[in-house]
Formats: sequence, structure tokens, C-alpha cells
Amino acid sequence: MAQPIRFIEVAPRDGFQNWPDPVSTEVKERLVRDLLGAGVTTVEATSFVSPRWVPQMADAEELMRRLGAGLAPRLRVLVPNLRGYRRAIEAGAREVVVNVGATDGFNRRNLNRSIDETLAEITGVCAAARVDRVATVGSLSVAWGCPYDGPVSAGRALEVAERLEAAGCERLSIADTIGVAHPTGVRELMAMALGRFGPDRVAAHFHDTRGLGVANALAALEVGVREFEGSVGGIGGCPFAPRATGNVCSEDLLHLLELTGQPSGASIPALIEIADGLAQTLGKPLPGKLYKAGLEPWVAVGGAAPAQ
Repeated sequence: MAQPIRFIEVAPRDGFQNWPDPVSTEVKERLVRDLLGAGVTTVEATSFVSPRWVPQMADAEELMRRLGAGLAPRLRVLVPNLRGYRRAIEAGAREVVVNVGATDGFNRRNLNRSIDETLAEITGVCAAARVDRVATVGSLSVAWGCPYDGPVSAGRALEVAERLEAAGCERLSIADTIGVAHPTGVRELMAMALGRFGPDRVAAHFHDTRGLGVANALAALEVGVREFEGSVGGIGGCPFAPRATGNVCSEDLLHLLELTGQPSGASIPALIEIADGLAQTLGKPLPGKLYKAGLEPWVAVGGAAPAQ
């Protein structure tokens, strides 16, 4: 029997990190609580990066304080280094994400370090996390292509993923940071990753920059991926990746999975309501499609269309 789908919502962090207007802590807190209330497995709440580099994440400690220890087991946070890790632990985090790029070009612009330097730092974070009994996820950026160094081969991406595992990461998230992946390439790399690490340790993170986010998720599902990440309303993108628009939209992705008989446990109607409310709060339409179109009952259950 196939493992159930596990879904991680990243809008509060990856969605807001390069939002052009200030987003209040109150809005972030409400979004996290609403997403958890909608049945999302895990929410990536914030990142403990330097506010000088990512101003939208300057309230990380305050957000975690407001969310409280009771929600900590269902949250994860991004940390760029040991300093960020220590901040996160002091704020009550129980799961952290560390990140490295598949290319030096991207890694230097994103983290101001080489891949080797970043992996050395990640090794230290993972060692500290083992002592603290904190879960660690290794995120691999630009796994299919880099805006600075060009296409990334599946072999190259897998090599860096293996180094993340060797550094101590318990699970891996493989990301199409600039939205250049296509289904054939997704099947190739994800099949290799599943064969190497197993389906319980690999997540797929797609961006919809060129309209292929949901198609790529379906390709990953077809080769056995059981863990996906998305952003409600499709908001977000990497501030260090030129022209990289939003993440794959959570409700669009989960709707697809439900139609293929792979429910995640999250409520699609609730996510649609959250996306619609977020668009109103932010004062701008969001990239997602389903929250605008709505659900027709016969579409939601995959049945036949009503007679005309």
C-alpha cells in the first residue's frame, strides 16, 4: 500500500520572503493558524536569516512566540547557519530546514558562500540538532537549472543531495527554484533520488514560473514521490533568483492529488477560503487558479459533467 501524501505549506516563509509590501506579524500568525486548522501536515513558519538580507523575516522570534510551544511540533523554520539555528532553538523550533544550491553560482548569491563552505556549516547545524533532538531537512535549490550556471544534470543534483545526507540531514527537499524543470527531467531526478534515499525521505518543491508546477508534481507522483511542498495562493519565489515567480499553488496541487486518488488530509475548500482571504488582506490577486475559479462539485469528486 502506498504511503499517504504528506504536504508542507511554505507560504508564511517562502511565500512572504520577497513580498514587495510589509506583511504584519498578525497576518503571518493568522495564516499559520488557519493553514494548520485546514489540516495541513506541517507549516514552514519563518526563517532565522539576517533581517538585512530578508527584511520580511525580521519578526521570526516574535512570530514563534505568538504561535507558542503547543504548535511547535507542526512547524518548521529555515536556518542559514549555526547562528540562525541557535536563534531558532531559543525561539522553540523543533524542526529546521538547511539549504544549499546545486551550483556554486546560485549558492554564492543566495548564501554568500561556496557549496563546500555551506555544507561544512550544515554539518555543524545537524550535529547540534542531533544533540538537541531537533529534526533536520536538507533543501537542495536549483536542482534542475540555475539562473547563473545554467542547466543542472540529474547526476549533479543527486551528488549534492548525497552530500546533504552525509552532512546529517534526515530528510531532503529537492527544489526547482527558478521553475525550469519539465516532467521528463522531474521523473529522471526524482526516480534517482527515491532509489537512493527512499520515498519516506524525499520531498518535491516546484515553482510555477513557466506554468509547469502542477504538471511536474504529477510527474513526481508518478515515480513515487509522497511528499510535496506548496504555497497557498501560489505566492512567493526566491529573492535571489531573477524572474522566479511564485511557488506551485497549494490548493491547485492538492486538488490535482485528490483527483488522482491521493488525498493529503488538508481541506481544499478551506485552502481556497484562506487564499481568497489572503488576497484581500494583501490587496493583490494571487497567482493561484483554483481560488479564483472555485470548485464545482462534480470536478471535486472527479465525476462526469452534468448534462447540458
